[in-house]
Amino acid sequence: MQKQIVSGVNLNINRTKRWQANVLTCHFVGPAANASQTALTLLARLLSRGCQAYPQNDQLNLALARLYGANLRVEHQLLGNWQDLYFEISYVDPDHNGEIGLQALSLLKQLVFEPLFKVAHFGIQAFDLEYQALKNELTDLKNDHDFEAYALTKVAFFHETYAQQPTIGSLAELAQLDYQQLATLYQQLVNNWRVELFASGQSLPDNETLSDWNFTARLGQLPEVAVAQQHVALQKIEREVVGQQTHLTLAYQLPKLVQADNHDRDVLRVLVAYLGGDEQSLLFRQVREKHGLAYDVSARDDLLLGWLVIEAGVDATQISSALAAIQTVIEQAALQIDQQLLTAEANNLLNQQIRSLDSIHFQQSRLFRNALFPERQRDLQQITASLQQVTTEELRALAAQLQLKVVTIVKNSQAVQS
Repeated sequence: MQKQIVSGVNLNINRTKRWQANVLTCHFVGPAANASQTALTLLARLLSRGCQAYPQNDQLNLALARLYGANLRVEHQLLGNWQDLYFEISYVDPDHNGEIGLQALSLLKQLVFEPLFKVAHFGIQAFDLEYQALKNELTDLKNDHDFEAYALTKVAFFHETYAQQPTIGSLAELAQLDYQQLATLYQQLVNNWRVELFASGQSLPDNETLSDWNFTARLGQLPEVAVAQQHVALQKIEREVVGQQTHLTLAYQLPKLVQADNHDRDVLRVLVAYLGGDEQSLLFRQVREKHGLAYDVSARDDLLLGWLVIEAGVDATQISSALAAIQTVIEQAALQIDQQLLTAEANNLLNQQIRSLDSIHFQQSRLFRNALFPERQRDLQQITASLQQVTTEELRALAAQLQLKVVTIVKNSQAVQS
């Protein structure tokens, strides 16, 4: 069941006996330019610590425990030019009398509408704790050279500030944040951002109760979701660090596929898996197994950001050889595709899709994506047919369109000196 509660606030109810668990989720979706990654990371952590009724974290944990150990998540994610901050409570109802569902829904509403900002003493206290914890975490990440290579690559690749930052954020942005800024941001988010509500499971409150949310109408206007293609010349970034291995990150511009049909996006999924999705992928076989030029190598993509990233850990003495081998794999994929490997990777993706159907959290995420992008909605039979129809010609054509934009080398200086 789908319905609009008020303008800009939508509800999706999925009653099913497939799972014992039940999940209630409240998403806020807004323009990415209106909130930094760092602000949303800190905000999500603060919101998950308590609310007006349970201002201390141990009180909130006790309230969740009383709901047969219900779980709470407050997280955020970047969706191209959109930001998504969401609350999620999952619970079981062994008595199947609906009481746990009512209490879980009530708690979710308290977390959304009565956050710690309404009890300033506890809110400021929680802010100080989470601020320092995030600062320590970001400081520690300065010694994570995989993370550093990835972060440097994002800054070089993207023009948009929000796209340049890792999901967790940055120390520079954190230094500019204070408690009142977060309070103001959250109020704007609750009042103005698009709201998508989801309820899935077999022990849910009735439809009328699930529809009873005190949101005001909002326009919920959003920019185009896909980040514009980045028109930058090839950049090479080098940084020397003290570490056990050298880290390489190569970023490629993808062709604009957001407005393409589902099959074209499946071609990309298969290509990424074919290149570096697992231990049978081409990069792993060629760069690591055949030539021994990498300790590890993998590929991933973000369609809404419009890039494909290849990451590898290598010896500092084999940087040039490893880069050449990686680029050779990309060039070979544009010329020739191994049909057997293509079939194996397409089947792997299909098996992953089938296994994910056993997860209610995946189902909740799928419903959310379908609400945002209804034109992409399809069933398992349609997905299966599309993946099985991906051809070598389609993979070659897409591989040929990959444009290398950034090469980042975080080099182990100890190995160089020795």
